[in-house]
Amino acid sequence: MMEKEKILDKTNRGYDIFTHYLGKDVQRKLFVNPFRGDKSPSCRLYYNKRNGGIWIMKDYGASEWSGDCFSVVAKSMNINPMTDFRELLRTIDKDLDLFVMEEAPADYHPVKKVAPKPDEEGPISFKATYQIFKPRELAYWQRYGITQNILNKYEVRSVRSCRFFPKDKESYCYTGSFMEPMYGYTFNGCTGIKVYRPFSKTRFLYGGNLPRPYVFGWNQLPDFGDTIIITGGEKDVMTLAAHGFTALAFNSESAKITDSQMTVLAERFHHIVFMFDCDTTGKRESAARMAEFSGRFNVSQLILPLSGTKREKDISDYFLMGHTPVDLMLLIEKSLNNLN
Repeated sequence: MMEKEKILDKTNRGYDIFTHYLGKDVQRKLFVNPFRGDKSPSCRLYYNKRNGGIWIMKDYGASEWSGDCFSVVAKSMNINPMTDFRELLRTIDKDLDLFVMEEAPADYHPVKKVAPKPDEEGPISFKATYQIFKPRELAYWQRYGITQNILNKYEVRSVRSCRFFPKDKESYCYTGSFMEPMYGYTFNGCTGIKVYRPFSKTRFLYGGNLPRPYVFGWNQLPDFGDTIIITGGEKDVMTLAAHGFTALAFNSESAKITDSQMTVLAERFHHIVFMFDCDTTGKRESAARMAEFSGRFNVSQLILPLSGTKREKDISDYFLMGHTPVDLMLLIEKSLNNLN
């Protein structure tokens, strides 16, 4: 879209947009995400040379906030960029007085701002110490039907400690404990890790050589099958696998799914079901995926019969409440029949 490129050109490839909406703290190596109410600096900006060059925000405390200036502003304003992208561009254009979407007044004189030297993207290195799953940790996973074999299949490990070494900054370390255990979703021979801390304020941390784009469960997919479920997170993928279903998850429900990925899935599976969380975000994003892919792929949307509260919003909660694989299969069949 021409207007998007013009806006990027007028804002130092998006850097000025981040500064306008997030404040001048974005100039620091690490800064606080003002939209999350978090007091711990967990964000940084880096320059991605691909696609003409654009500034990207990485939020290590909440991956769903990571993205370019358009996705971050859209999320902060509750705008769906898939369906209302022009509205998003108009908002940014007006707020920053860019006059890309409308003609500038005669007395308008733009002020040229200079962005800092781009900080090239690069993974944060890490060093993790692993341990055998303790009985209490296995009991946590077993609540969802996830066994030791499932954990091994998806390369999940119990983490005793993990130290991260960000570029040009002091290292920092997280340690697992009885009250705050740590688990690692590991990739590429443990050279990449997504740390999961289910009972901690900072729940997710990333390091090393992660798949790009991030997809969990892709390597464990069968060659062919009838139905694949695209769900919200790693635990949901393993919960579904434990109950006999095939699933995968992207890094967040709002993550971009490419046409090429969908094409590969459509070649291997007859039905593709979007089954995200039952909260507002999950419903909105699954509806957006349907709007994007229906008519081109054999897709359906399944909203679980849950309240959408914190304790009752995803497939893990669904099975924890006593529902069976047969119950879920009936819901899937119903969602497919609604398409006919």
